[in-house]
Amino acid sequence: MLPDTMINPNIYKIKLSKPVKGSEYVRVEILQNEDKGRETSSRYQASAYTQKQVFHNNYDFAGVREYIAEQFGAVFLQYTAWDSEYEYSARVSKKGKILSSRKKVEIKPRVQVFDGGGFNRRKNHIIREGDNIPALVDMGVFTRELKVVAPMWDKFHQINRFLELLADETGDIKEGTMVNVIDFGCGKSYLTFVVYHYFSQIRKLHANICGLDLNTDVVQKCATAATKYGYTGLSFKTGDIGTQDTPPLPVWGAPDTFNIVISLHACDTATDHALYNAVKWQSDLICAVPCCQHELRNQMQPRTLTLLTDYGIIKERIASLATDAIRAKLLEAQGYKAQIIELTSMEHTAKNLLIRARRTVPYVKSPTKMSKITPLVEEFSFEPLLMRLFTQ
Repeated sequence: MLPDTMINPNIYKIKLSKPVKGSEYVRVEILQNEDKGRETSSRYQASAYTQKQVFHNNYDFAGVREYIAEQFGAVFLQYTAWDSEYEYSARVSKKGKILSSRKKVEIKPRVQVFDGGGFNRRKNHIIREGDNIPALVDMGVFTRELKVVAPMWDKFHQINRFLELLADETGDIKEGTMVNVIDFGCGKSYLTFVVYHYFSQIRKLHANICGLDLNTDVVQKCATAATKYGYTGLSFKTGDIGTQDTPPLPVWGAPDTFNIVISLHACDTATDHALYNAVKWQSDLICAVPCCQHELRNQMQPRTLTLLTDYGIIKERIASLATDAIRAKLLEAQGYKAQIIELTSMEHTAKNLLIRARRTVPYVKSPTKMSKITPLVEEFSFEPLLMRLFTQ
């Protein structure tokens, strides 16, 4: 436990480093917001860094103390902090003792880390406040002055998080490549419009994007909006994921193209049809955020692990996780490199996992991956739709 003096309210920056072996994170930086009018519940921002990504959380002072108590010594072995007078240091020795010290520092003007509106307005986002994206104004994410509407900060962060995960796998697309995107179950199309903006305006690539949805009224409204914004490469069509035999983009799979399938919150087995079509059409990248994984829950009849079905909420979560684990492994069996990534914090939504799969080059199927699924489906008597589609 660190002495109280080493975590005081005057400290404006904290760094946790030297992670223990096997830690997911390489460092954490905690910054105090300079906007004194900011509510106390979000005066600090903790940024936890992996090798490729960064995850943000906001805390009050008590939350920061609790967070450090959990992390220092268990996950990180080095603590460094600064206020206007001292630099504080603490480390965990090989014998498990905490060795702490402080030294006087030259008083310098604090670096203005955040804009006047607080740290929520100055993350290293792909989409930023002030960006002229008419779709986000019309959808109520931005005001007419291009500021984030207060209740829409979570939506704003989710949009950027998705773009970051998309950018990780598309950063190597060469200039002159045509990017084709199919958005299955596009709905009101927050992300469809933003993805088009990202590829066409930010990346300066030729983008052809089609949003597909069952709701004719929604499709018409989105098509009208695309015309209004001058998004000539963005179209919307009425269609059913489960009966879509051919890609709704005629340029799909043409030479010098990069082809992406997106499926966000397609209910239950609609996600399976989207994944199946994505593989059938040889998509280069698949990004799916599943929702309402009821199929396996209704089939769940364990042979030995009966404890997992004795409690409804446990059964629900086990079925959801099993569904997405099987989906990811089935994609790997079809020649993709698959990942399951947290898209948003659990505090925002329980449907927060993204399946991201990149087609391998050379494209090689791996039947041995299927064998890893067998013990799970046999234990619970599962018959996943996606598995049947791939083996039919």
